[in-house]
Amino acid sequence: MHEMSIAMELLTLIESRMPPHATLEAAQVRIGPMHGVVAEAMQWAWRTVVSEKGWPQARLLIDTPPWQLQCPACRRQWQPQTIDELCTCGHLEAKLVGGDEFLLLSIDVVLPPDNAAQQPAMSSTGVL
Repeated sequence: MHEMSIAMELLTLIESRMPPHATLEAAQVRIGPMHGVVAEAMQWAWRTVVSEKGWPQARLLIDTPPWQLQCPACRRQWQPQTIDELCTCGHLEAKLVGGDEFLLLSIDVVLPPDNAAQQPAMSSTGVL
């Protein structure tokens, strides 16, 4: 199950972008179907790694965009049922233009009371 290693790496990335002593509340990611991530397995892995870190309340919000292909012959773009679907013009090789992304879109953190008065609640973005 590669979701566990992804969750661990994702948490490492998130921690590198958090202010000192902050608590993670939520992370939002966009994971295209090309990565083969099973959402339920990813949620299980996420709950495991954040619980070990002491943040069992931290939520993972997963956005899964659809496949997106483009025909190099007629330039048509469509969302196929399978990655090897042919274009209606008959061209045999469509180009993948969406569905392979893996992005950390945002994180929501809570600052400790002594820092909260000095800094507003934080949100950050990044790429994984």
